[in-house]
Amino acid sequence: MKALKAKNIFNGTSFLSNGVMIWDKDKIIALGDESLLAQYKIEDKDLIHTDNMVIPGFVDIQVNGAGGADFYGEGLTIKTLHEMSKTLYKYGCTSFCPTLITSTDEDINKALDLANSLTDSTAMGVIGLHIEGPMFSQEHKGAHNPKLIRVLSSELIDKICQSNVKIVSLSPEVAPLEYVTRLTNAGIKVSVAHTNATLDQVRKAEAKGSCLGTHLYNGMSRFNSREPNTVGALLTSKTSYSSVIPDGNHSDFSSVIMAHKCLGDRFITITDGILAMGTDIKEFKLGFQNVHIDEKNRCVGDYGGLAGSMITPIECLQNLVNFCEFSLEEALASYTSIPAKALGMEDKIGNLAPNNDADFVILDDELNVKSVYTKGNIFL
Repeated sequence: MKALKAKNIFNGTSFLSNGVMIWDKDKIIALGDESLLAQYKIEDKDLIHTDNMVIPGFVDIQVNGAGGADFYGEGLTIKTLHEMSKTLYKYGCTSFCPTLITSTDEDINKALDLANSLTDSTAMGVIGLHIEGPMFSQEHKGAHNPKLIRVLSSELIDKICQSNVKIVSLSPEVAPLEYVTRLTNAGIKVSVAHTNATLDQVRKAEAKGSCLGTHLYNGMSRFNSREPNTVGALLTSKTSYSSVIPDGNHSDFSSVIMAHKCLGDRFITITDGILAMGTDIKEFKLGFQNVHIDEKNRCVGDYGGLAGSMITPIECLQNLVNFCEFSLEEALASYTSIPAKALGMEDKIGNLAPNNDADFVILDDELNVKSVYTKGNIFL
């Protein structure tokens, strides 16, 4: 049994001053005041003191790659997940969804088999797959291979429903609405993405169970006054969460501010990270195309648009606070407790509470990562 006493502990929704957290092996046992130390008979050798803040590990529901590893094609391996997790841990993210972009049936099956083979000892922060594509519109395909965009077979949808998958991103005017229902009934979150859908089409998908929007503003039909389209549908939704990439490239910071004002506690922070995250790589292959990092740190694909992001998790938090008018509590919640709740995993990750995983990060006052603990063990 171990304990930590900190100047401030963020439990997922609010700060506890001069708090104490106790954990045993990989689970949190208690969170409260200093009296817990005597109650649980904590010895000095098992107590960590810090004048910095303690927060839950970040929860990123969309990561395509990191640390030079790409979750695609030949990179659909345990080694890739290990490299991704090591990089994400370093920047404060302890739970993530490896995200497979539009791929062949063979590679989708390969990714599903890999995810299904993971155990507690091999998961390395993986909480389940995010299948991004291939049921997308050609009009808003972005960096996805247009030759592979298609409707998946009913048989493959069945396998996805029976696999370790947390999210499927799809276009509601392309994928059969029956698929939305089947995926939802299997406990998988359906997210509107890379779509030319109207507001009405998004609402019909929500009625069948869709509850997320993938990288708001990007890869979707734009808002206008007479037809709000997908952007308008998500910003005015009463049920759907939306993820946003706060890198200053995918969305102007003013657009991030507007999204937060509309979404409130349904705003989810993501990196949409690719293999360049945490590296000095400037040119690489991503999926079917070449990508280069330009002078503004944008990941630009051969098709001329953005192809993911190289922003790190801690930089996301810093941008929200420094440029997007988020309070520290709002920024932290958007990357911890809110995505956990969106996935129905708030009793396991994203919150520092009894019975939750002992995944936590120590930050200094400038929001720099000082230490990272995963399943109760120090990583950094």
